[in-house]
Amino acid sequence: MFSAHHHAAWEQVADLRGHPAAPLDNLRPLLASDFAPLLWDKQFGCGGSLDRAILGRSAELKSALYGGRLFVIVPIYVSSICSEQCVYCNYRAGNNGLSIERRRLSDSELEQEAQYLVEQKGQRVLELVYASDPRMRVDSMCRHVELLRRVLDRRGGGLVAMSAEALEENEYRLLVDAGLSISVLWQETYDKSRYPLLHPGKTRKTDFDYRLDAYERMLVAGIPNVGMGVLLGLADWRQDWAMLMLHEEYLRRQYGRSATILGIPRLKHAPGALLQESPFTPNQQEFVAAIAVHNIFSPPTAAFVSTRESWDACVELARGGGCLFTLNCSTTPGGYSLQRGGCQFTSNSYDAPVYSAKLRSEGLEPIFCWNNRDLAGAGFETACP
Repeated sequence: MFSAHHHAAWEQVADLRGHPAAPLDNLRPLLASDFAPLLWDKQFGCGGSLDRAILGRSAELKSALYGGRLFVIVPIYVSSICSEQCVYCNYRAGNNGLSIERRRLSDSELEQEAQYLVEQKGQRVLELVYASDPRMRVDSMCRHVELLRRVLDRRGGGLVAMSAEALEENEYRLLVDAGLSISVLWQETYDKSRYPLLHPGKTRKTDFDYRLDAYERMLVAGIPNVGMGVLLGLADWRQDWAMLMLHEEYLRRQYGRSATILGIPRLKHAPGALLQESPFTPNQQEFVAAIAVHNIFSPPTAAFVSTRESWDACVELARGGGCLFTLNCSTTPGGYSLQRGGCQFTSNSYDAPVYSAKLRSEGLEPIFCWNNRDLAGAGFETACP
């Protein structure tokens, strides 16, 4: 398990910080030790020639694999009742009312939300998003996956994704049997000393090693597409980004495959959070350049572009294609057809029928109905009739 290798990887990154960065043409794909020194290059993230070269190479590689195709996904929040105390989140248990209404969707409400997104907005890849709600265990999650599969199958098919707390291997197997295609989980930070300060308490999430090893449990359980990432801004983002690449390299070496989805959330304002700003948050140029570095490190991996960012930033991050892309977005249970208020964090919502045309005007093609194989850069075939 990677938790047993974490300390050695942390020390390796500390050593790599002092290495000079090699020219882009000499960097070997999927080898984290080649790419990590770039993050500490004095010219990195400054908008100069190095950044232009990185961004250009990233767009070139992505375009060659994906031809400007973006894979559209929409979140459906199931519960805002949470037992965690994450200091950066509006859903934390200690928030007693700021921009939040505590609720969990009934099955009929969840079905109504899903039908609305599929029938009115053309969405075909639906992401179930869970807080750490003590009443939302794996039996409920499996039932919800099956419910969404039925909604999608009535309209010709699609995929069900999930974002939830770390689970056991057998629980992931049950979800695969129910029809789950995608599971995403952000490690938040690889800084083991800061992690408990950001996640106080004693729950599954507060167990750093348990969360760190969840990706291996997902892979062994047979989840087709696994997403991993960090919340940039919780700790030294360069260290976290280098650790993430080493973690991916480890998974590929141990299991023959790694994450197909890269989480790229950046710390944003959340009304009831205790942590609102951080000196660790990368600025826009650093942020875009860091993701471009990863695109060169592992071109097939799809960055998960979310509406935490402005429209212009989303388009910039998507250059060349080959990313997951959120259009319609609500971060509260019942935020679509039920018109419920509140939020987990500040975000935007880009209405699919309107913004699809805007994407095409940028040379990008939003794909609403895609399948598990599409995130490998393989030839694209329409997944739905």
